[in-house]
Amino acid sequence: MTDFSLFDAGWRQGSLFEAVLSISAIVVSSETGTSESSSWQHHVWTVVTQDCDLSGFSVTSNEPSVELRPVYRDDPPGDWGIRARRILLTDDSFLISESPRLAISPAALVQCRAGLLPALNDGRLAALKTWLGLRYDRPAVPPQLVDLMRAIAKAFNRPRGPLQQKIHDILVEVEEAENPIFGVFVVTVDDVDSEEVRAWASGRLADVPGELGILAGLEIGTRAETSLELLENSYSADLSQITWGKQSGPLEVH
Repeated sequence: MTDFSLFDAGWRQGSLFEAVLSISAIVVSSETGTSESSSWQHHVWTVVTQDCDLSGFSVTSNEPSVELRPVYRDDPPGDWGIRARRILLTDDSFLISESPRLAISPAALVQCRAGLLPALNDGRLAALKTWLGLRYDRPAVPPQLVDLMRAIAKAFNRPRGPLQQKIHDILVEVEEAENPIFGVFVVTVDDVDSEEVRAWASGRLADVPGELGILAGLEIGTRAETSLELLENSYSADLSQITWGKQSGPLEVH
């Protein structure tokens, strides 16, 4: 076989493919109380190793150097998810931050080529790459802001009605102070009525107690209008997706 790289062979960060592969983890047995290996099969995967590394991996290498993540299709999130625990890759497939990873050798990956799925569009691919970076170095909500972020998240996590499919993310920037100051940015699809979204978001924010923080501003914008600076310095207002500070304890939602 000619010694091409995985990149030469068409593999990219974000490549989706179908293949029945086994993934394993070390867990504690419910029967014996001791650690044991647990394995199961998964059918859809994406490559998360960066393109620069893929270009250096020979297709003949049998070292398990390529990282895969399982792709899920049951109950996809309604939001875009770039600052979230889950991120949409397509309208009906997504990744989960804490899912087990699988290491595969380039030689074994090449054998999965028959299962390649259509490539992600440019917007989804850029979102995936940003999400991967944020998830590996994501700030937890500090303990002093947990009550505020919990209140904002609860306000926005009630059913959204007709706006459900028009909002990708709700991002919150907070300036820490004795009485925190926060701003909210609602990320929408391109054809939404921004004033309708503004009225809806204002109504939800009215439920956030003023003693927890001061609302400094509410902005509405599309994905194209969402800056990288905002993404890097904001929290996702989603109870199921926020990374909470260690001192906050588990979060129960009723």
